[in-house]
Amino acid sequence: MKKLIAIIICFGFVLSVTAAYAAPVGNIATPSTLKKGIIYKDEAAQFAVVAGGEVDLTWDQNLKRQDNDTEYYLYGGKIGVLIMDRFMPYAILGAAEAKKQQFNINSNKIKWETDYDFVWGVGGTAMLYETKLEGMGNGTLRIGVDGKYRQSHLKVDKVVRDGVSYNTSDAAVTQSKYELEQWQVALAVSYQIDQIIPYVGVKYSDATGEAVTKIDGLSYKNDFENEDNVGIFVGGDILLNDSFTANIEGRFIDETALSLGATLRF
Repeated sequence: MKKLIAIIICFGFVLSVTAAYAAPVGNIATPSTLKKGIIYKDEAAQFAVVAGGEVDLTWDQNLKRQDNDTEYYLYGGKIGVLIMDRFMPYAILGAAEAKKQQFNINSNKIKWETDYDFVWGVGGTAMLYETKLEGMGNGTLRIGVDGKYRQSHLKVDKVVRDGVSYNTSDAAVTQSKYELEQWQVALAVSYQIDQIIPYVGVKYSDATGEAVTKIDGLSYKNDFENEDNVGIFVGGDILLNDSFTANIEGRFIDETALSLGATLRF
């Protein structure tokens, strides 16, 4: 049974990389793969600080009432605490912008374009199961979960109504707002062979919030709702040493996105 699971993981990883974009849940194996820090090198330590950077490029958020592919780009960092090489609560800080956010509202097409603005979030990763497998490269199979919440209140740069563009400083625009909250929970399986750690999983996510504007006295509002709540993701880590990993990951079905990241244990 264990060998069958490992085969499915590897096959799913190879197939998905050729068929999908990539992005961020994160490798659930991270709490167990970073064995020692660059400063505090005791492998028996029960606690450690980790930090890293992440680029999240979403080309299609698959939101209800969208008129085209809605784009969302985030550049940020993550800092957390490793607990007993099993758990990792973390915080997310960064900046994001929303592009091509065009929605059908009543009989109009309204598009919001934002500047980069502050984003924050919290989350946690927990590794639930780990075992060594004979054969299949004599690797390590891990199963874990990840959950996160992310919030962005972005400054609107301009609004487009039926092809006519308005800067938010124009007299015709008396109100503009873009607020987005996202949360997700994910279940993943990884398989480590030496320094290579591919993984695959399924996630449930949701988006709430609203985009609002008032042009020439007419109000327009879009409440964010996901078109699909369930998605899948694939990815992989390269363990450069016992303290540092580099990551590439993808999620799709509920969205189409790509993320690149790195994590360092101190």
